[in-house]
Amino acid sequence: MNDSNELWRKLWSTRAYKGFVTINQDTYLEADGTVSTWDIIAGPDSAAVLAFTEGGTDVVLFEQFRVGPGKTLLELPGGYLNDDESPVEAAQRELAEETGYASSAVYYAGSEWWSANSSRRKHIVIAAEARPGGDPSWDASEAGFVRLLPSDELIEFLLSGELTDAGLACRGLMKFAASTRVAGTQAASTQANPALDKLQATVRGLFPG
Repeated sequence: MNDSNELWRKLWSTRAYKGFVTINQDTYLEADGTVSTWDIIAGPDSAAVLAFTEGGTDVVLFEQFRVGPGKTLLELPGGYLNDDESPVEAAQRELAEETGYASSAVYYAGSEWWSANSSRRKHIVIAAEARPGGDPSWDASEAGFVRLLPSDELIEFLLSGELTDAGLACRGLMKFAASTRVAGTQAASTQANPALDKLQATVRGLFPG
């Protein structure tokens, strides 16, 4: 077999649990004839946003209690995509809902898998010239504090291991910094904007060497 996907064949899938997360049990026939069942985290994709304030001086973050670690974490604004939303639309909505900030100068920096046992993907968006646009509108069981982190402390913060989307954020920053054209390449919402060009120069300066 030349295609590694042919080594495993899904036989069936059943819903094992549905709550805040959904767990499916997928049964596969492996290449050696073994039948195995795996727990799969299913459900909607998510989007997070690295939102820089005017001039790229600070990054807008949201501090809230997280039940997994059992403590308060300082994180990128973000959340699940609604059925009718693109990743960029979801990121802009989550930024406004969680922090009250808004930005129309955005760059879609792609997505990655949640984990090896998940069918979901998480998307990352870079936003420039984010400004306060109103009060946050938190969902039930969602409350916290809006924090501004100086941009020159961002890389150290991401490397600290004290947020859930650090790898995603690093990936997004690297793609944004390496892009030869930050505008007009992803979607209508990434049309040419001088704010993105200015922010790209700032982001490139964050990386040593």
